[in-house]
Amino acid sequence: MPTTSAFTYPAGAQFPGKRRALSILVPALTLLATSPLSAQAPDTAPPSVDEVIVTATYLQRRAQDIAGTVSVVTDDEIRQTLADSLADVVRYQPGLGMDTAARGGDEGFSIRGIGGNRVLTVIDGVRSTDMYAAGPSSYGKDGFEVDDLKAVEVIRGPASVLYGADALGGVVLLRTRDADDYLSAGQPVHTDLRAAGSSDNNQRKLGATIAGQSGTIGSVLQLTRRDFEEQAVKGEGELNPQDGESRNLFWKTHWDATARQTLQLAVEASDRDIDTRLDSELSTSVSRSVGRDTTNRRRLSLMHDWALQGRLADNVSTRLHQQRTEADQQTEQTRISYAFVNPRSPASFRGSLAERFTSLEFNQDTFSGMVIANKSLALNNSSHDLVYGLSYEHTDTERPRDRFDTEISTGNVSHAIPSYPMAPPEVFPNKTFPDTRTVRSGVFIQDEISLMDENLIVIPGLRYDRYQMDPRTEDLFTGTGDISQWGGFAISKFDESNVSYNLGAIYRFAASLSGFAQYAEGFRPPNFDEANQAFVNLGHGYATVPNPDLKAETSRGLEIGLRGTTDTARFSVALFNNRYDDFIESALVGMQDGIMLFQDSNIGKARIYGAEATYDWQLSNQLSWRNSLAWARGRDEASNSELNSVDPVTLVSGLRYQASERWAIEGIATVVGAKTRVAADDQVTGEAYQVLDLIGHYNLTPNASIRFGVFNIFDTQYAHWSRIRGLSADDSQALADRQAPGTNARLAVNFSF
Repeated sequence: MPTTSAFTYPAGAQFPGKRRALSILVPALTLLATSPLSAQAPDTAPPSVDEVIVTATYLQRRAQDIAGTVSVVTDDEIRQTLADSLADVVRYQPGLGMDTAARGGDEGFSIRGIGGNRVLTVIDGVRSTDMYAAGPSSYGKDGFEVDDLKAVEVIRGPASVLYGADALGGVVLLRTRDADDYLSAGQPVHTDLRAAGSSDNNQRKLGATIAGQSGTIGSVLQLTRRDFEEQAVKGEGELNPQDGESRNLFWKTHWDATARQTLQLAVEASDRDIDTRLDSELSTSVSRSVGRDTTNRRRLSLMHDWALQGRLADNVSTRLHQQRTEADQQTEQTRISYAFVNPRSPASFRGSLAERFTSLEFNQDTFSGMVIANKSLALNNSSHDLVYGLSYEHTDTERPRDRFDTEISTGNVSHAIPSYPMAPPEVFPNKTFPDTRTVRSGVFIQDEISLMDENLIVIPGLRYDRYQMDPRTEDLFTGTGDISQWGGFAISKFDESNVSYNLGAIYRFAASLSGFAQYAEGFRPPNFDEANQAFVNLGHGYATVPNPDLKAETSRGLEIGLRGTTDTARFSVALFNNRYDDFIESALVGMQDGIMLFQDSNIGKARIYGAEATYDWQLSNQLSWRNSLAWARGRDEASNSELNSVDPVTLVSGLRYQASERWAIEGIATVVGAKTRVAADDQVTGEAYQVLDLIGHYNLTPNASIRFGVFNIFDTQYAHWSRIRGLSADDSQALADRQAPGTNARLAVNFSF
């Protein structure tokens, strides 16, 4: 179970709103209040609650020793919950989610109501590819294999002091496996084979791992292949039929070069192909529409750790990374085309049958380097744990677009595609924004100051960042028309700097009880398309124009909380209040010769506040109970309306029974409250629902195990709020298509040698 995972009452029937939610929350809170958090452990005490170690501050710390909330999903929890995707990884983490698009898949994490590129995702120190919003064809975070991960850490709230630009709403840290994660003491080689299946999307997975240690060198090689279809939908909805596959290779080598120096090399290659029959696009004009989406990601990482033990640093870590992501969404259609209209032949105004090919690419190439050092020292009556460093990163982004029609009767080909007879055509190939290089550089320092016999820890931090963006205008960029005639807008370079601060504190009231507080800042500069998107569609009468006056989005977060532990239990309660300024949003800015002009501007201002709580209790040697609760509310202060991005109140509770090391079973219930406050009266609201899952494992032999899960046992019909928010309440088809699967099962087997 995840650290903030859970269980509660079975979830068959729909509960009548708030009264039913209270009937669940009140007994749970009563039991929390009467549980033995302050009592001494019995003589025959059950096992203690596991400590969770995190690296989110660049220092290894227990989760309860951080002045803020960091959620951790461990390797065991990923395997126990049979997670197949990053969305599955945070399935049982209230307040966290994954945004999705029809063809774009998993777009990016959402933390406390903030998502997209406002949340930074990092794998082994490399920032992931940006999310590019392009409607149903968006590009996101589908290029990761969860079998390679040994932990996922989520910093909830602004975190730019340690992680720089784009950590506006939080950071997701993906940590991959090492050879040591497979090898036991004295074991030179480990090999395993694994297979799994999921009924909700008919997924079949095969994987193999070999890890070994020879002297001072340890290596792990992992191969994974998945085949899958479209997601099942409960009710009358139906998604476009899909046939997809992903292939992943992961290799990491660790070399203890000397007693004080280690080198690590990691190579990752991930490929994903999805064929989709786009039935939703069929109409009187389109008789056939099929799509093929490909995503290829390559990563190379080199890390050097040196136990220097010098005057300025005890340890120095140097990291170099290179990553290339290429995505291409191709569509083939048989349809009516108006590219071959003859002005002197009225009969041709009806259009002609043609084959249309469309290719929409999104490619990013990132190189980054970082040096991180830490130093522990004592001064007078205080001790200090300093972490400081500098970082450099440049990213090249491009968005090639191509489309052409081939007239079936004549074989003629046209790259000038009008939307209707005699309309001004869109000329391909083109780009909606110029090829862009962005450079992020920064220097930071943070100090953990221990005072009052280590009962008080004060944590100040400071970072200076510089952000440079250099667009490279070329002919293909202006292939759809010169934007200068629509208002004289110009493509611009950006060169901005920012200083971020944080201040945290932890006070230990007793050995088992502590309070914490933190003020933190975040910022996100405008990216390649927000600042310089320039696109004209004369046929539909609109243009998107660049904005050289954009400013960076900023955030300020305040969080206070209380944590407590005993030998058998652990709890935490946190209150947070985050403010966001200068949100970048698109708005209509005027008209020019009948063309509507849209532009990204700093017009947003928001506040999100809420509470989160966790409670874990090891009731006996066999029985454990874990709970987490998240409630939040958000306001768009510019428009004085609700923020749809904030999830409804969610309680997750898990009751686990482990009779022995051989087998265990766990029931996990998710209780979600109604979402009644939305941004506009005509938008859909969310109904309360309850879902019960059952997961477990059985070790057939010391070298063979089986894991199983039955999800949504009572076949409840519901929709995740992130899937339906913002939809019209009258759009019954879209709402039906976004329902979650009904009862479904997963099975996984593993053989080790």
